[in-house]
Amino acid sequence: MRHTDIQIKCEFLSYIARISAFHKTEICGLIADNSLFFVKNISPSPVDTFFIDPAKHVEVLDSKKINYCFHSHPFTSAVPSQSDIDLSDNALIPFLIFSVLEKQFALYDPDTQQTVYFLI
Repeated sequence: MRHTDIQIKCEFLSYIARISAFHKTEICGLIADNSLFFVKNISPSPVDTFFIDPAKHVEVLDSKKINYCFHSHPFTSAVPSQSDIDLSDNALIPFLIFSVLEKQFALYDPDTQQTVYFLI
């Protein structure tokens, strides 16, 4: 994967998993330069989709390089949806997805168009 030199801190993965477990809607955020940013999901249908506020995206991007975009799948597997893949491909940012149902992560890389699944 393109970002093998950018490791995701285990504590970030733990936070994402724990916070996801408390929500019935998709949580979302950004990992940028070793910082974790949870942002409000502004989707009109947050149970099954997520949208990050573009202003927050630009705010983070202005000060840091965004390494990953993350979100949860509260009721489905970690497999990236076609929408996830399209958004990741368009933004050229890898997507990290946590499935609350499976307690598993997926990391989709738009450069290789490959998905890696893992547990913490």
